[in-house]
Amino acid sequence: MTNSNFKLLLVFVMLFSLSFGSLFTAKDASAQSMEERLDALTEEVELLKQGGMGGSLGQQYGFGDAASKVYNTSAGLSIGGYGELVGKFYANEQKTDQTDAYRGVFYIGYKFTDEWSLNTEIEIEHADESFLEFAYIDYLPKALNGNLGFRAGLLLLPTGIINELHEPTLFHGVYRPQTETTMLPTTNRENGVGLFGETDNKTIEWKAYYITSLKNPGTGADGNTNKNFRSKGSSSTANELAITGSVKYNMNNSTVIGASYYRGNIQPSGSTASSYDMNDPKSRVEWRTIYLMGELAGFEYRALYTNHKLSNIDRFNAYITDAANTKFGTKQVGYYWEVAKDIGPMMGASWYVAPFFRYENLNFHKATDSSATSNRNYQDLQYYNVGVSIKPIANIVLKLDQLRHTNPGTNNDYTQYNIGVGYIF
Repeated sequence: MTNSNFKLLLVFVMLFSLSFGSLFTAKDASAQSMEERLDALTEEVELLKQGGMGGSLGQQYGFGDAASKVYNTSAGLSIGGYGELVGKFYANEQKTDQTDAYRGVFYIGYKFTDEWSLNTEIEIEHADESFLEFAYIDYLPKALNGNLGFRAGLLLLPTGIINELHEPTLFHGVYRPQTETTMLPTTNRENGVGLFGETDNKTIEWKAYYITSLKNPGTGADGNTNKNFRSKGSSSTANELAITGSVKYNMNNSTVIGASYYRGNIQPSGSTASSYDMNDPKSRVEWRTIYLMGELAGFEYRALYTNHKLSNIDRFNAYITDAANTKFGTKQVGYYWEVAKDIGPMMGASWYVAPFFRYENLNFHKATDSSATSNRNYQDLQYYNVGVSIKPIANIVLKLDQLRHTNPGTNNDYTQYNIGVGYIF
């Protein structure tokens, strides 16, 4: 760990310690009043009435409806989750059609006190892979009225929209947008500590984390995806640490403006570790993202733009054994916009029925240096997604869509038909 990284970590520890020391008052359980004990017993009875699961659906602190259940319970255990079952089928291309038990997820939270809580997400993907998606402790001092909190553990990065709001009822299309899958990777999580907060009226929400930096994806890495940079908190190399944060302005009930930032160096790994002098400049990645979403005249909309700068990337590209045109560029740019309209009321139906359209454009080689050559296969990748999302109730969504991809380089175009069902609880 570099000296500057150590100083940043020390600042986080000091902030936590100062707040903890000034706000914490020891209270022995044996000294509780009879009234407090009766209140606790009443809460336990209420939890039993709810089936012991606790919590209700509803977004808190930037997380999805089901992921927020621990914040919506007074005490004890909360259990939620979501799932996705999908199928993709191709028109005439030589590609394999596929069905997939894509995700089965359980949120298990526990509110120890009004100030301390645990939140976890355990995911099973493709029916046979399991992951810990996040697991963190929150400290929300009563004296700060929820305006400032402290967090430590395996954290979801607050980058873009989808990384935190990734439950299937919260986005259109069977699959998440490509911009927030391959360029701005999801689901992206790292070990670390952080601060978060919001104003009294929730007009402003923000997060600031100090986390383990990007994993070195190895010698065979390709420059047209950033997914392999995720260490996922698994035995993560921690020679380099990173900063990330977000701010969200809830302008009104129907308009949200957001921005996020990530900055970190690529970790040394394996044979590359000896090539990194700790005092030399490293290969650095910065992700800068802005977005707008809301509703206007009955139409839902989203627009997101992300701009990535890769500094000293020649150091990293030197270790990649692939051809020069598959290495990483010095600049990546991606964006998408989408519109949707609930026509259920127009049909006289109580169901939510929303046709949608989404356009995406990705450019992984917006700029390159002498360590790589520009590749048309990595530029101006376009995705046209049209379909419908149907919710018979708020917890269940049925999705149908057509995805058209065009690639100006190798003419690797395809049309993909998707069908899916998702749920939250």
